[in-house]
Parts: sequence; C-alpha cells; structure tokens
Amino acid sequence: MSESLLTLRESKTSPVGSRFQAICALGEIATKTAKTGSTYFEAVIADATDDIKIRVFGDSPVKPVLTSLKAGAIVRVGGTVSDFNGRPDLKVDSLTPITDAERADPAIMGKLTPVSQHDPVKMKSELLGIVSRIPHAGLRATVESALEEHGERFYEAVAALGMHHAYRHGLLEHTLRMAKCAEALLPLYPKVDHSLSVAGIVLHDMGKVQEYSRLEPGMAKAGFTRAGNLHGHLVLGAFIVRTHGTKVGLEASLMERLEHILLSHHTMREYGACATPSTPEAVFVARIDDLDAKLSAVEEELRKAPPGAEFMPLRAIDGQLLITPPKTGA
Repeated sequence: MSESLLTLRESKTSPVGSRFQAICALGEIATKTAKTGSTYFEAVIADATDDIKIRVFGDSPVKPVLTSLKAGAIVRVGGTVSDFNGRPDLKVDSLTPITDAERADPAIMGKLTPVSQHDPVKMKSELLGIVSRIPHAGLRATVESALEEHGERFYEAVAALGMHHAYRHGLLEHTLRMAKCAEALLPLYPKVDHSLSVAGIVLHDMGKVQEYSRLEPGMAKAGFTRAGNLHGHLVLGAFIVRTHGTKVGLEASLMERLEHILLSHHTMREYGACATPSTPEAVFVARIDDLDAKLSAVEEELRKAPPGAEFMPLRAIDGQLLITPPKTGA
C-alpha cells in the first residue's frame, strides 16, 4: 500500500521514526566535506509549506538520482522522520522524478507553490485606495503610471526569495501592510511628508518585478533574472521612478527625493543600500520596511514551529526566536 503524500511541514511534525512521502521542488545541489574528510551532497527541497536541507552521503541509494538532476526538478521524496540536535530532521532514502501523470495533476502541482494567505483581489483594491489618497497630484500620477505598466507582475510577485513574503502575491501583501502602517503613523510625525512617504512605499520594491523571475504554479521558488543579478531591485526601481516621473512631468526635486527613498531603503550600504536614508521620508520608509519584513519572518517561523518547540533560530533577527506565546489570556 503506497504512503499518502504529506507536505514538508506535516512531515517535520510527524512522530520520530515514522515514514513520509512528499512532492517537492529540488533546489541547488552542493558538494560538502564532512569532518571526517568524506564528501557528501547537500540539497534544498521545498514545497508550499516549507523548505529544508537534506544531506546525501556516498553510500545512499539516493546519490545517483540526485546527481543526475538539476535545480528546479520536481521530485517525489521519501524517508524517515528523525531528530538532529533536538530539531526535526528528514532522512531521505528515496528520490525519484515525478511522473507525467503527477505533473499534469493540479492538486499535486498546486501544493508546490507558496501563496499569500490573503485575498489578492482585496489587497489590490485596498492598495489602490491608499494610492488614490496621495495628496500630491504628480506623485500620485507617478505611482499610478508605474502600476499601470508593471501592475500585472507587481500584484503576483514574491517580495523576496527567502527572508520574508517569499510567496505569490507576497510583494503586494508586504507593500500594503507598509502603506497601512504609514497611514496610521503619519499623523504622529508632521515633519514627514505624506505624499512622498506613501509614494515611496508603494514603489520601494517595484524593481523586484524585474529582479525576480515569475513564481509560476508548480514552482516552489522564484529566482534572479539577468537584470536582477546585474542591477538589483533598488537600481531597477529607481529606473522605473525616473521613467514614470518623467512621463507624468514630476518636478525634478521631488523625483530626486523619491528616487532617494528607493535607493536608501535598505538603511546601510552593508545591507545593499546605495545610500543611507538622508531625508525624513527615507528614514520613515526604511524603518517601516524593516519592521514589516522582520515581523513577517517571525510570523512565518511561528507557523512552521514544531509542537513543543521553545526556541527556533531566525536569521531575520540574527538569533533565537521564543516560540511559546505569552500567557496573557489573549
């Protein structure tokens, strides 16, 4: 009798010693050296719920199959749930490419692609409502012009490849949450210009529509495009601002400030910023971006946490995240 398919998240929370089968996308395969000097292979497998690293040693029956495949292959993975340094681990002992029948099954392929838990139609409507409330006509027109050209990709795109909102409609979700934060906070900071801030937020990651490839149904992860590798989304976004600001006749001084928001929103050059935030609006946008990115990563880790876990390592905070909720009765 064949084993039922599980998601990676379900597999990781299954009892130690139990068997699992999952259909996943294969990520990059790397050759590693163990402390003993022997070599082994490390690969990432991913579905809509999680991604994990698997290790394949020289005597594994999986090795010849793994080394014959390329990143992006869709595979059926089987193995045993185990424990590694107190954390759930999946020991893979079978790996085969999926069949043509499985590839044609939308129920199977749909489980590979991570998607926002929020309704994209509603999110788009909310964001356009916020754009319509931008007071300055030229900045509002610049945003509307950019969305008119790039909206189809923008509304479906991922916001990142792994750190936060790394799923379909993730860029829309991230941008909307930032815009909502801005509308709530702007009354507290009268020296921060409303129009520049909201325009900067809506456009701050617009370059990602050109930086990342499409995350199509049946894919577990997006990747970098040629333009993404050569320029990055900060510069690509500034190109978009220049194009559409010029198109609608935006004043040069405002275009300069708007471009600065995009080029500086990573806060520091060490984090990829082209410049450090040097206007009130640039500081405002960069900090809201960091807040939403980090809290999104926290939320995702809480969703992934196995039962009984107390702490989980989280790259976004460069430390250990306390998983157990506070006992406030809420």
